Amino acid sequence: MSELKLEVVNQSGPQYTQHHIKALDQDIARYCFIPGDHIRGRKIAERLDKVRQVSATRGMFVFTGFYSGVEMTVCSTGMGGPQVAIAMEELGRMGADTFIRVGSAGGFQDNIGVGDIAIATATYRDGGTSYKYLPGPFPAAADFFVTHALYDVAREKDAQIHIGVVTAGDAFYAPKDPVQHKLLADAGVICGEMESDTEFIVGHYRHFRCGALFVMDGGPKSKEIRSKGNVSLTIANHAADPDFLRGEDLIVEIALEAMKRIADQDRMGK
Repeated sequence: MSELKLEVVNQSGPQYTQHHIKALDQDIARYCFIPGDHIRGRKIAERLDKVRQVSATRGMFVFTGFYSGVEMTVCSTGMGGPQVAIAMEELGRMGADTFIRVGSAGGFQDNIGVGDIAIATATYRDGGTSYKYLPGPFPAAADFFVTHALYDVAREKDAQIHIGVVTAGDAFYAPKDPVQHKLLADAGVICGEMESDTEFIVGHYRHFRCGALFVMDGGPKSKEIRSKGNVSLTIANHAADPDFLRGEDLIVEIALEAMKRIADQDRMGK
């Protein structure tokens, strides 16, 4: 594990090939993590050896280093489908072809608590960006082999996991539709977040391998937070809730080890 040093990255070099992510093509690894949270991105990067910051533009912070000898890139994308689509497109043009979203989500099911882990097999498309790529009937499905690697590692670590369909949308503070929520919950949807619908659809369209796992920040143990605008949220404190932080550490461990196994399989030609 390396000590992570943040540096101001020169953004004016003519050698940069992408409009938003100002990095050298050779500084982007084939294997890439795309957390939304910049703090979580740093947590992943801090577990890499010989890690270096290779870009810091347009609200995307990009690090590249090595995990167990495998070169990996971390790009924190910020929130929502438009940003993750831009990140994937440009990282893909610089050589990335395998993406794992390492995110947080709010649980839909009564048996899901703060700190639990969900692995997405597919995502209900409730955001807008993915529809600019492929029409509604096209499923936002995770890559089988990436998902299988995540599941295997999670089981080996005795993680409390839920695996299945999740939902992702664009508007965090939009008025909630209780009928729609109940419909999805009754259909077994595990949780809701903001990026995996776009991740999976861009993955299909561009022939990337994509997977996603999440730590739950909503559930029976979560606390209600009410803002000045009388907006009520049932959500764990990402900076202080011990169950959430334990789960976050675990999904980072799972994602890193799963990515290593994918890389190992690639080297063996499987």
